[in-house]
Amino acid sequence: MPYERELAVAQEAARRAGSIILDHYVAPASTFETKPDGSPVSRADLEANAVLVAHLRAAFPEDGLLSEESPDDQERLGKARVWIIDPLDGTRGFLARTDDFGVHVALAVDGEPAVSVVYQPVGDVLYRAAAGRGAFRVTRANVLRLRTSTRGEVADLRIGVSRHNAPAALTSWLERQGLADRAVPLGASVKYTALAEGVLDAVVTITGSEKEWDTCAPQLIVTEAGGVVTDGDGAPLRYNQPPGSIDRPRGIVASNGRCHEALARAVRPLIDGHAEGTQP
Repeated sequence: MPYERELAVAQEAARRAGSIILDHYVAPASTFETKPDGSPVSRADLEANAVLVAHLRAAFPEDGLLSEESPDDQERLGKARVWIIDPLDGTRGFLARTDDFGVHVALAVDGEPAVSVVYQPVGDVLYRAAAGRGAFRVTRANVLRLRTSTRGEVADLRIGVSRHNAPAALTSWLERQGLADRAVPLGASVKYTALAEGVLDAVVTITGSEKEWDTCAPQLIVTEAGGVVTDGDGAPLRYNQPPGSIDRPRGIVASNGRCHEALARAVRPLIDGHAEGTQP
């Protein structure tokens, strides 16, 4: 089956990284530093990254690699297959002990996600997907195929928003739309896995802070569950882009697919206003 080995390697790598993260999580205190962009990086990030990089390079030495916690080797730009990883997505949640964090391991082929694993160490829950083969939630008890919800009206949506970084403009927009009591604050990619499970109907991000390693793994899980993920203009997200183009300056709109066009249309003025420093 296509990508069977890649998926198996990604799952093993994510579980190994997750074990390291849990060792730090149960410790009395987690040390961290602040990166130039203002985001935190902990020892858990760095140690998990080392394990992921070593595991993937040993299995697929010819592939490129892009990681949040490694120097960007731009040789990846000349490769069709590139692993895109975030060893600890949700470091703020990890440090705040909210349980909202995970390990991202994804393979992009010709700029599109082809293999995806999101592993949430707390609870030992693994989400996996391969292009054209569906998305699944794996626990010790069972393996469940994921399906997004069927809500289509914007007024009825349960929308996931960032627990730590939701801007005031988004909060105000939700209030004006009558959706404030339906907004669900969650950290990191937990929002996207909840969307893939049908617990949420959409996820909205209006800042440009998300990077390729934040979106690649969860995107495939959402789309293979039946959802849609685009930027705020409805354009597809591309991967393995040059260093200055790995962020998402027009935000992200992810949905169950049925409500996507209407939601993106409603959100676009908000993203325009945020990008210009004004509130619509």
